[in-house]
Amino acid sequence: MSKRTIGIMGRLLDQDDGLGVYGLQLLRELLRLDPHTRYLILLDTPKSQHLFREFGNAEAHVLPARSKLYWDQVVVPRAARRFNADLIFNPKFSIPLFTRRPCVFVQQGSDWYVNPQNYPWWDNVYIRLMLPLYSLKAARTLAISQATLDDLSKYTCIDVRESVVSYAGVGQNFSSERDEAALAQFRTEHRLPPRFILTVARALHVGHKHMPPYPGGNNERLLRGYLRYRRAGGKLPLVVIGKRIDEYLRARGFTDADLADVQFLGFVPNARIHLAYQLAECFVLATLCESFGIPIVEAFACGCPAIVPSTCAGPEIAGGAARLIDPLNEEDIARALAEVTESEELQRKMRELGIKRVQSLTWRETARRTLAVFNEIVPVDVSPRAETAPL
Repeated sequence: MSKRTIGIMGRLLDQDDGLGVYGLQLLRELLRLDPHTRYLILLDTPKSQHLFREFGNAEAHVLPARSKLYWDQVVVPRAARRFNADLIFNPKFSIPLFTRRPCVFVQQGSDWYVNPQNYPWWDNVYIRLMLPLYSLKAARTLAISQATLDDLSKYTCIDVRESVVSYAGVGQNFSSERDEAALAQFRTEHRLPPRFILTVARALHVGHKHMPPYPGGNNERLLRGYLRYRRAGGKLPLVVIGKRIDEYLRARGFTDADLADVQFLGFVPNARIHLAYQLAECFVLATLCESFGIPIVEAFACGCPAIVPSTCAGPEIAGGAARLIDPLNEEDIARALAEVTESEELQRKMRELGIKRVQSLTWRETARRTLAVFNEIVPVDVSPRAETAPL
């Protein structure tokens, strides 16, 4: 019988985005590193219940609820009591406020404070009300980057002095080692040109059915910057991965002529998106604020030269291996595209620096830092628990 039990708030596992990738990869590494701890993966839908079947120390429990708030504040603490959990962990933010069990969560970003115009008023009100409460309640918090902590310290009253920066990582399929047959199939399937610039874009808020589009994706400025690059003599087409990006741009006045050299692939699963990075001449990310920017390290790992924002955590994660741009400056975007695509020597240097940089950003290291916090709060060698667990 295991000596401790950790309850995982696993709602984010259902998300087909960076947060979903974060939750999946972190939990898999935790299960590998900590085989003697019993991990309860608490879910609100059955979508992700089979993700951890090969791990003997994982138990998935589907616990539906009428709302996310009810699930967080009522269903989770009840389940923690029922299953005798020693600690509750949420890889996203939010934790039960009315439980005596210690709770840990990850500060996943500061964009609500840095760019509040990207969110509807009710979302901003919720964050400003609840995030300080969650932070105060937590026994400890982790953070996706130092930049996130710096922003929270600057814009809020949240005490981040004891928070641990745990970063994120990159999956094993993201590598500079190429499977030529798979690459050829991917190119044929998507009718990709011989050479192209790649971007991974976002136009929608995640996890909200009735929210307006997400302007923080900065797709308009990226496209206008790309059009400047073309008018200045740039020859490479732009390939865009992301849900409903073409629809978003057309709704904002971009014409067929504007999009003539742009190819939209839509959503590409994480298990295959590395093929796009490996085929691309370079990668560009022009979002307004990245709390970490998983696509940055995915590009690095695949040997794809990366152009990334100079805002928020962009410089921290790039670590000198990327061409930084001002995402608000279309001329700077165009200039960077020209510089990188027109210089094989610069591409070679960026490729080498990127591969070196990503070696220190792994899911194993993220899990190790996370596990160290768990061990501080609930040591591995805890004595057998009493018959009556805390509320």
